[in-house]
Amino acid sequence: MINKICAGLLLLCCTTASASFSLPLTDPEQTLVLQFEQYIEAGQTDALAVLMPLPQQVKVASRLILVAKKKLALADLPSDYKEVITSLELLHQYRGHFIYLLSLADLTNTLRLYTVLQQHPSLLYLQPDLLPLRPKPSKAPSLHNTLYINENTFSVVDYLALGKLWQHTKGHGVKIAVIDTGVSLNLPALQQINQSYSWDIDLDIAGAVPEPQQKHGNKVAGLIWAMPHMLSIGGEMLQIDAKLLHNAAKFSTDHAVGIAPDAELIALKLQRPWTSNLLRALIKSELQQADVINISWLLPWVATPVRDYLRYLVSESNHGKGIMVVVAADPQFRPNQGLAAMPELLVVSSTDHRGTLADSSWDTTVDIAAASYVLTTSQLPGRKYEMFAKTSSSAALVSGWLALLRSLRPDLTVTELQLLLTATGTAVKQPLPQGQSFNYKVLNASQVVYELTKK
Repeated sequence: MINKICAGLLLLCCTTASASFSLPLTDPEQTLVLQFEQYIEAGQTDALAVLMPLPQQVKVASRLILVAKKKLALADLPSDYKEVITSLELLHQYRGHFIYLLSLADLTNTLRLYTVLQQHPSLLYLQPDLLPLRPKPSKAPSLHNTLYINENTFSVVDYLALGKLWQHTKGHGVKIAVIDTGVSLNLPALQQINQSYSWDIDLDIAGAVPEPQQKHGNKVAGLIWAMPHMLSIGGEMLQIDAKLLHNAAKFSTDHAVGIAPDAELIALKLQRPWTSNLLRALIKSELQQADVINISWLLPWVATPVRDYLRYLVSESNHGKGIMVVVAADPQFRPNQGLAAMPELLVVSSTDHRGTLADSSWDTTVDIAAASYVLTTSQLPGRKYEMFAKTSSSAALVSGWLALLRSLRPDLTVTELQLLLTATGTAVKQPLPQGQSFNYKVLNASQVVYELTKK
């Protein structure tokens, strides 16, 4: 019975020649089991399952991710499966690793071949292509904070020391990859973006135009690149030019000005983060020479091929300087998971306008907390701006700011920048409702800019 075989499909993670389902921080790597929720019928191409003992619900596709130590061809695979293999695609080659996506006609044969390939001499490890599903919403613990939010007085320009940074650079020569729901360059404030690359990862076609109801990617882009053509000052409409942009006092109800308007955009639309899709997005980011990758969304579980490639991107890519990968911490006060649990990435939590943690998570994997509830490009009729909240906005704010730092000091590595952010961060002690407390660090942009620009 195929369902019994699949329900007992053991994914051992003990050797380099085995499948590698694991928690990124588990050492030794944890043995996981795929438990399918329903019978797998003939011809079925995907199914729901649970990774135990996490438990993490996933969707399993009729595809395998192969990580090999040399180039492969169809002739290297078992001949018994020749008729059901539809393609073997080399996704990427890095550091002696060859990442392949092997597609088959149905899930039954995929799982059978998975078992057969366990001992293949050319494979370092393999796994089925998985889509982690978000858990059902649950009521998270709260800090019971009284947050201070006043967008009319809070100045992102002052907060990020942009007055001094913009004297040197507005992001020229730096590329930011935004992996999100897409970016609409037809929005007036985003029309001037220098977009160097655009791709729909899910459909694997050129272009990253968001669906009508999807605004998240536009909010990220607005925070980093927005440059309105017209600005109202004293009731008079003035044409925006570089000098006026440079002298902007703050984000106000009249306009929103991007943090790094001269940076280049690599727009990557991704809404279904299968292991293969997330790998494609990260690979394209590297091939398009991104300096910063912004991921302002949560992924509850990270597959080992993604984890290993991210570690390479941060530490060894970009001629050894690395790509800064900025991810959002959990927007609720609870432990981080998935991407936000990886210490190699820059994990950003959120605060209000006075630096009080805004109910977002803080644990050992979070590097810095930064302002949220900031203004971004409006997508609503008759509106010039709208609020962008939670860790999604904090991560985007830090990504745009880091692009300025990488433009200012292209010699610095990811590790050096990450250490500088945490070393200069303002320490804050946060009380808890139960009477305990914990410490966290708030971004101190002025100190960072001072350290990087002092003679």
